Amino acid sequence: MTLLKTACTGFAAFLCMAASAPADSGFRAVAKDRPTLLAQAELETPKASAQMIESCLENPNRTCALASALLVTAEEELPIARVDTLIALGKSFARIGDQDRAAQTLDLALEAARDIGISIGTEQKLALIVGPLTEIGRSEEAIAIASDLNDRFLKADAFGEIALAEARRGNIAAALDHLDRITEPLLALRSTVSMIEWLANEDQNDADLPVSALMDRLDNLDHDLLKALGETRLARIEAERGQPETARDLIAKASEALGALSLNHERARLYAGLALASQALGDQASYEDYADRAANLAAGVRSDYDRPIAIADAVHALTLGGHIDRAAKLAQSVTGLREQSALIRRLAALPGSRPIVQALSDHLLALLTEEDSRFERDRARVAMAEALGDVAAIEQATRIIAAIESDDAQGQALAVLARSL
Repeated sequence: MTLLKTACTGFAAFLCMAASAPADSGFRAVAKDRPTLLAQAELETPKASAQMIESCLENPNRTCALASALLVTAEEELPIARVDTLIALGKSFARIGDQDRAAQTLDLALEAARDIGISIGTEQKLALIVGPLTEIGRSEEAIAIASDLNDRFLKADAFGEIALAEARRGNIAAALDHLDRITEPLLALRSTVSMIEWLANEDQNDADLPVSALMDRLDNLDHDLLKALGETRLARIEAERGQPETARDLIAKASEALGALSLNHERARLYAGLALASQALGDQASYEDYADRAANLAAGVRSDYDRPIAIADAVHALTLGGHIDRAAKLAQSVTGLREQSALIRRLAALPGSRPIVQALSDHLLALLTEEDSRFERDRARVAMAEALGDVAAIEQATRIIAAIESDDAQGQALAVLARSL
């Protein structure tokens, strides 16, 4: 705590107080003369964040993780370098229930995004901010931001994030309304399936869940794979809700798509979905058959884009059935740091994934020795730290954060880890 107090001066004081002040203090981490205060912080606390991070990693706790990440942003002059850490901090404050400081930090993230000075860069960051804004109850502002985006793909992603955030808040009807704002049919379907998958993974199976409305939405869109994947996710939900007949009907309906799917990655993903739905129904024989088919097909996918996605689905199915060794071997067959980073993040969001995330993290660490780019090494370490934090492997996560070579990347990783401490 002494280190925290001595480091928090100038603009850094505003930010550190935001992390450590009592929740009811009414503190607002907003300053009008931002450039002057940033310059003052840099003069008064030259790389104080490095010392604070080192101290925090020795005895990690939520307060020091948030304060360290905030101080990193105070020392960073470039908006594009600050914004990712501020977004991560905003999400963490929101997830731990501190709505006031989440709002303050997201305001800073919005300001940094708009100060980037490159339109596509600004829009990319704004599309990431609308989700956490919605989670803290600022959905109207999030909708306005998404509506003003010029890139149609980013706009679709933004409304998908808003819909998912509303689903997290339990506002399924509002989530469906936001999905209707997506004008790209394929992207609308993808976001719908993502939301249904989240509902299935989070055991959102209460009686008020509008399953029939979700079924209708899938029926009205034309994409064999995504439609079938949505049906397998709904089957899991119905099985958990005690509706086995509806679940079986959905599995049978999804299975019909196999006749229309010829690509290995498509069939692998569908078999994985069928495996999970069968497991939810207690049909172990069907689960084993489908999971085996999914793993075999995923292993044969050659496309650099499709391979990690298919493998992630197959690994999920294998992991939940207890086939950890086979799941780990399949996951480790993905080549490339970026692909491995995307895979470990995807797996960490799935229930029961701790064993496979830890195994894949060890594999990723070995790959780092072959990478010449510090940027790529740190990108992978941030992904690993985030994934390990998500599955509560805190000790392993802190060791990886300690090895990160960039202060900015360390700050971002600590901001994410804070929500798990």
